[in-house]
Amino acid sequence: MATRGDVDMVDVGAKTQDAHDDADLLQTAHSDAFALSDTEMLALQLYDQLKELELQQSLVQAQQAGTLNMSDWREAMEAKAEYEIRNRITHNVLVMDPVLKAVHGGERTRFAEKRLLPLVTENDTMAMTHGAQTAKLASTTRALSAAEQGNMAANQKNRELAQTMLALAEEMKAQSVQDIEDAQLRSQVDAVEKQLVESRRRVKTLKGVLSGMIVGSGINWAADEGLTELVMDDEEDG
Repeated sequence: MATRGDVDMVDVGAKTQDAHDDADLLQTAHSDAFALSDTEMLALQLYDQLKELELQQSLVQAQQAGTLNMSDWREAMEAKAEYEIRNRITHNVLVMDPVLKAVHGGERTRFAEKRLLPLVTENDTMAMTHGAQTAKLASTTRALSAAEQGNMAANQKNRELAQTMLALAEEMKAQSVQDIEDAQLRSQVDAVEKQLVESRRRVKTLKGVLSGMIVGSGINWAADEGLTELVMDDEEDG
């Protein structure tokens, strides 16, 4: 069975504090500070339009080509690979080069690139936070898996114990006083059973007498919980 030591117990207050810390990391002074100029926005729109036109051109060419032979397919795959490589290089130049200059450019860094530096710092912070949360999730998942396995093992053990108890109960029901091999012990058990029967008979007789006295007295015994229980219990026994 899974024990308390199988899972690291974490204080609820600590979890709440960690959540607040993560929220503080995500809300920094530069979260909404970066804004693109009109020229930069236009450049991005034109870049998106160029990529969209290239995609549409490729689709039109594919539709016009119809059935292609193996050589044509090979040329198409080579063109696709060249297109993807060119896009990756373009992406690296447009994205990574300004970032590298913002971080390592020093005095030669242009103002437009310097604007990226706070965002790069925030991106690094986000990456570290994401990594920490991913590690916590993996640890929690492992702990949950271990707890589920322990629970399954405990359930199986409980089923086995329940079957054993049922078997023992059936054996006890099948036994009687006559099954006791020790004559002295058998005699003692028989005497105790007779005393128990006699004691129950006397108690029943006494309860009947008391119940009759209560009912015959004319008192409102139904208003008293104790008297009601005594009278009704005697009637049920009878």
